[in-house]
Amino acid sequence: MFVVFRKVGGFYHVFDDDCYILNYLFNYKIIGNRVGFPINSINKVVNILEDKKINYELDGEKVNFKRKNNYEKYLEKGKVKYNFKRDIEKIYDKLDKLNSKDLKEILNFIEGKLDE
Repeated sequence: MFVVFRKVGGFYHVFDDDCYILNYLFNYKIIGNRVGFPINSINKVVNILEDKKINYELDGEKVNFKRKNNYEKYLEKGKVKYNFKRDIEKIYDKLDKLNSKDLKEILNFIEGKLDE
């Protein structure tokens, strides 16, 4: 498994599962099944991937850490983080629709649980 970068104009893009890894490591926003970032950020991205030992392919050249590859590890972490953020956003949207009395009651309950 490799994070595959595609150059599109002044940006690099990654797709599908690779998005979760970049979202996890850099908080890049996933739009559809794609993450994009400016070309001038590629050195930062590559340095982190190498530090974390995550295989990647850039401009047709592959960097392969073989058995030390952590792609799957960071993919799983990325999916968990992304799904958690998505769940929080759903809860926020529901809270935003509540009247102030109900909202205050729920927030007090949450704060109580967090203080336990």
